[in-house]
Amino acid sequence: MGLAVVIMAGVAVTLIVTSGPGPNAISPAARHLERVALKATIDAGSFHYVSRFTSGGMTQSTVGDAGSSDGTQVISIGSDTFTVLVTGADCFFQGNERQMVEQLGLPVAVASAHAGQWISLAPDDPPYQSVYVAVKTRSALYSNIAFVPHQESGTSTRSGYRVLGITGPMSNQIVGGQTEKAKGTATLYVTTSRPHLPVEYTENGTITVGGRSAKSKLGITFSRWGEAVTVNAPPGAVSYSSLGAGNGTPPTTNPPVLTSAR
Repeated sequence: MGLAVVIMAGVAVTLIVTSGPGPNAISPAARHLERVALKATIDAGSFHYVSRFTSGGMTQSTVGDAGSSDGTQVISIGSDTFTVLVTGADCFFQGNERQMVEQLGLPVAVASAHAGQWISLAPDDPPYQSVYVAVKTRSALYSNIAFVPHQESGTSTRSGYRVLGITGPMSNQIVGGQTEKAKGTATLYVTTSRPHLPVEYTENGTITVGGRSAKSKLGITFSRWGEAVTVNAPPGAVSYSSLGAGNGTPPTTNPPVLTSAR
């Protein structure tokens, strides 16, 4: 963390990606470039990102800072906003009554009594994994960038950087313990100059969960690669175990959206 990553626009592309003989051809060079970009981001140690996901009338916006050991996320779902902090193995959640019910599985009475308070989660608490996942650098990348890179889509300018697009089909994900079956096209835009860092990622398709399908759209922008991310534990946090919340299982009819963009 703290590594300064300098991106020089206009430098010639060092990885040449060639299109295959047809629209469904897979370019090994494109797949290699995607791996290079993700590794460069992990090696840099951190990044800032802003995402917007829409599906079935629901909109989820996330603003996050992912670091190698610490991370933050501010997530808005409709009119609700909640925050996740991670420092090392420690995890903290703050949200309103509804999101404490839906994300932590708390009874309504308990959620109402502790709405707006910081809740600390230990690794053996039932909601810990779903809250903790996708906050740090590596997990944030691989949870949000979910596609199979097939081929180059050409160069363009995105967020002020000269980029090369890599396109391919969306991949399935497991979110909140449920498999999200995805069908559609995704594009990752990486800087044309080394170290080929990700600038934007988009998806446009359909997601099916539990037999119900809905059109979806996702857009993520990345920036501030390599800047230090330091998180301090919030004072006065209440431990999840002290709330007497039972098994902490969120309602199956409304599974948690949480930290993955979709």
